[in-house]
Amino acid sequence: MEIIRQKSLKNYRDLGGIKTVDGRTIKPHMLIRGTTLFDPTVLGIKILKEQYNLKTIIDLRTQKEMTEKPDVLIDGVEIVHMPVISEAVAGISHEKKVRSMKSLIMMPRMEDLYVSMVTEESLDNVVKILKYILKLPLEKFAVVFHCTAGKDRTGVIAALLLSFLGVDRATVIHDYLLTNMHVLFKANMAYLGLLLTRGNHKLAHKIKHYFMAEPDFIKASLNRLEKDFGSLDDFFKQKLGFSQEEEKEIKNKFLE
Repeated sequence: MEIIRQKSLKNYRDLGGIKTVDGRTIKPHMLIRGTTLFDPTVLGIKILKEQYNLKTIIDLRTQKEMTEKPDVLIDGVEIVHMPVISEAVAGISHEKKVRSMKSLIMMPRMEDLYVSMVTEESLDNVVKILKYILKLPLEKFAVVFHCTAGKDRTGVIAALLLSFLGVDRATVIHDYLLTNMHVLFKANMAYLGLLLTRGNHKLAHKIKHYFMAEPDFIKASLNRLEKDFGSLDDFFKQKLGFSQEEEKEIKNKFLE
C-alpha cells in the first residue's frame, strides 16, 4: 500500500502492495481510494495520470453532493457516478455540512450509519459498485473511488474489495484506520471548538468521534453482512454471482 503524498490529494492511497492470505499481492496502479477531486492542483492531476495511470473515477457521493462540488474533468479519464447512499441518508450523516447544534445532537450512531450502507437499497448500490469495479477491463485502470472525506462510503467499498481479493480482516481494518492520519487535526479542532463554545465534554467527544475512523465502524458493516449472509464469502457468492472461473479471472487481473 502506498500513500500518495501530494497536498491537494488528501487521504489518497494506492491499495497495490497489500498482501492476501494466500501470499499474493494486489497489483499497484489498479485501486486507489481518496476524497473528492473538486479542486486538485495541476500537479495532483499530473501525478494521478502519469504516475498512477488514472483512467476511471468512481464518485460515490449523492447527486446533490456531486452537483455542489463536482470532480474536475480530466482529459482521458471517465467519471462514473455511483452513489452508495440516498439523499435522505446523506442528510443525517456527518459528511454533510452541519447547520445547527440540534443536528449535531440528533446525529445517529456511526455504527448505525455503517450498517445502513450494507442493508436495503444501499446494499444494492454497494453490490453494483463492486461488480462494476471488479469487471472493468484492464485498460480502464487505475480506478479512483471516492466520496467526500474518503472515510465512510469509500471505507466500506475498500474493505469489501480487499476482502473479496483475499486480504485478512486485520489488514482491511489497518487500511481503514490509515484515514486518521488525515482527519485527526479536523477532529481535534471540532472537539476544541465545541468544548470552548459549549463547555460540554460529552458532546465535544461525540462530535470528534464522528470525524474519526474507528475499528467498530467498519466492523459494523462487515459484521452485518456476515450476520445476514453467513460469511463474507457467502455474501460475495450470493450477491456478485461470479462463477468460479470468473472469480479466478478477476482475481488474476488484480493480483500478482
